[in-house]
Amino acid sequence: MSMPTCPPQYDPQSLLNSQPVIITVIDPATYQVQFQNQTGLKRFGDITSMSCYEKITGCLAPCSFCRMPEALQSGEIVHNEVELPDDRVLLVQWSKTVTSSGLVHVIETITDISEKKRIERALQQVQKMEAVGRLAGGIAHDFNNLLTVINGYSQILSEELAGHPSGRSLELIKQAGHRAAALTKKILTFSRHHVFEQKPVQLNVIIRDIADLLKSLIGEHIKLAVSVDPSAGKVLADPVQLEQVVLNLLVNARDAMPEGGVISLETTNATLDATYVKQHPGSVAGQYVVLTVRDTGCGMDTETQAHMFEPFFTTKQQGQGSGLGLATTYGIVKQCNGYIDVSSSPGCGSIFKIFLPRVEAVVPETPTTNVSETRRESRKTILVAEDESAVRALLARILSEKGYEVLEAADGMEALKLMQQHASSCHLVITDVIMPRLNGPALAQHLAALSPNVKILFISGYTGDTVFTNGVGKDAFLLQKPIMPQALTDKVEEILCNC
Repeated sequence: MSMPTCPPQYDPQSLLNSQPVIITVIDPATYQVQFQNQTGLKRFGDITSMSCYEKITGCLAPCSFCRMPEALQSGEIVHNEVELPDDRVLLVQWSKTVTSSGLVHVIETITDISEKKRIERALQQVQKMEAVGRLAGGIAHDFNNLLTVINGYSQILSEELAGHPSGRSLELIKQAGHRAAALTKKILTFSRHHVFEQKPVQLNVIIRDIADLLKSLIGEHIKLAVSVDPSAGKVLADPVQLEQVVLNLLVNARDAMPEGGVISLETTNATLDATYVKQHPGSVAGQYVVLTVRDTGCGMDTETQAHMFEPFFTTKQQGQGSGLGLATTYGIVKQCNGYIDVSSSPGCGSIFKIFLPRVEAVVPETPTTNVSETRRESRKTILVAEDESAVRALLARILSEKGYEVLEAADGMEALKLMQQHASSCHLVITDVIMPRLNGPALAQHLAALSPNVKILFISGYTGDTVFTNGVGKDAFLLQKPIMPQALTDKVEEILCNC
């Protein structure tokens, strides 16, 4: 017969001393410390019989954040998060306890939660940027529809009114339209909705090719120190956009040093492990090539860092910056499945680290198709499916003036009905990707069964992820809005040249 086992006995003081948090027992009547665990002794030394507020926080009176009276009154555990001047955050908890002699004391525990708070803020920043990106992409889509009409008709009018006294005014409208299109492209880049022509690129080569430009860009009052690792691998990126990242970071560093300073530009390989990923929300474990840009400028406070990647956010005076430099950089890096780590504080400069996934295999480039310079003599029929009436009318006019027979549909369902009547005579369907009732990709699926030989050209004010997640294949014909007349006719000729 087994004897009943007694529960293990522990020394309470040993248990308290084993804890990694600071534990202090305080007399609430005098605020004097009655006991400290080993963690508290290591942090503050022996402060027994001394006032807690004086020795722990350096105050002359009970701390403003102290909730000890509430703990005594409620008998519950109460807490407060305390932000220190050095950006550390402490979780302080108070609970009521009674000694063996009947005295009422308070147990105060202090836990450093700075790292936990930093990770939470980083995660909130990632989520905020995703939300802002979706909003920016939607706005840019609407602008692209408007710009298609503005830029398209201004081009048509400038050709029709060549030599007219109003020609100069039309030219100014065209220029403004092109600048607006460039601005929209930057917004789409930030929102990761812009399609890049990605290929394996050597980051060191990019820096070497624009070295002279970088030196002239920052001016003689700033020293540029370049240190590239010869073993730095290749990354999958659009070379032009990668140049833009380097230029944007250099300009940002330059503007932080109006009185001069030093900018360091470095490349190296790096491996991000699970520990790093856990501490840096938004990052992914793997092999990377790292671009580091350091400056000795004015640095940024926490508030500025929280907004620095938002479009149109700038700390410069009005008229001195668009606020899209870092936003564009953020979009390009994210489109490349990369990660940005920023370290900065006022008066201590800034460090931007761009992590781009390293690639080993060579990705074959998509061969380009030569557009036929001669137009087909035969009259071909094209169906235009576009829910924006002004855009649809413009496209129909451009194509009609080039000799094509044009059918118009306000959405996918109308297009499908028209194709049932003209399946044998229609050579090409130009369809918006996102439309009411039946979208472009769904229309294309129906047409594959109805008229297998008909060609499909997708158009959209959305690009990149939004287009591809809505069913458009990577190898599909795609024309991005805003659409210029020449771009449309060139693309149509390219598709129909083998019909």
